[in-house]
Amino acid sequence: MDLEKNTKNGKVEDKLNSFIGRNSKAILAIGIALVVIIIALCVALVVVQDSTNRKFDAMASLEKDYQSLIALDSSSDEYASSSAAFQQAAESLIADSGLDEYPGAKAMYLLADLAYGEQDYQAAADYYAQIAAAQGATYLASLCNMNEAACYENLGDQEAALQLYRHVVDTYGDSGVFAPKAMFSIGRIYDAQGNADLAQAEFETLTGLYLVPENGGTPSEYARMAEAYLINYAD
Repeated sequence: MDLEKNTKNGKVEDKLNSFIGRNSKAILAIGIALVVIIIALCVALVVVQDSTNRKFDAMASLEKDYQSLIALDSSSDEYASSSAAFQQAAESLIADSGLDEYPGAKAMYLLADLAYGEQDYQAAADYYAQIAAAQGATYLASLCNMNEAACYENLGDQEAALQLYRHVVDTYGDSGVFAPKAMFSIGRIYDAQGNADLAQAEFETLTGLYLVPENGGTPSEYARMAEAYLINYAD
């Protein structure tokens, strides 16, 4: 039995050696190709990581520049030159990263905040809208929706603001981080427009979700402010 087994093993080994001998060049080529592919993948990963690090470093630098910029007198020549340099750096990072990546989105967010601080509300709204569209259902997108709504309130366009606040509630739900503020803003705008019934309904929903303990709501300052509005309606 052992002799038969050894004979079979010998035949298999002979066939294997014969195969390798006949195809040694092809086997060597495949091995080299695999090594090249592995090296290429490693290089690609390093390049991607380096690119990511570079973008985040640029974002961190841009944030520092923004803080320095807003500390300046906005009427000074230094502010004008620093603002121009800041905007150029931000636009460069946006072009490099894109708005779907956080560094690019944050760069445009800083541009939006700068425009808002300069009371250029339409420019700020446009920036916020672009970020929200690119970021999908993320925290940053919802924040930009809220900020865009505030821009339109400053522009006197209450209907545009209402749509954005309602979008935040509809998209992110009652558990969304900005839901209480968005709902309060909706009620506040209705109240300012003289739509008492709509305002009262919104405030009651808000207090029911975020003020009444038995409903499982998490207390919110906006629910407490809504409660104050409801007291006025009761009078």
